[in-house]
Amino acid sequence: MAMILILPEFGCRSGEGAEFAGLIASIKCALASEARFETRKLTFRVLGNCLVIEGAVDVTGAADHVRRLAEDVAGAGRVIVRISCPRD
Repeated sequence: MAMILILPEFGCRSGEGAEFAGLIASIKCALASEARFETRKLTFRVLGNCLVIEGAVDVTGAADHVRRLAEDVAGAGRVIVRISCPRD
């Protein structure tokens, strides 16, 4: 499966609209192709100039994996991850 990345263009509109929609789509695509755990319980939203990823997963260490992958796409400091794992 090929991964398509749409790089963010944070600018005069503070990263709103189509820019964040494309960014979220890119991260979801990357997760779907690379994650070895269920990601359907994750939600994505915009908070200011950052992307917030929230939810729960059943795999220890998955939050770190999601953070690394999302920061590879969006850039370090642009992602807030709030993911819990009941097994931790």
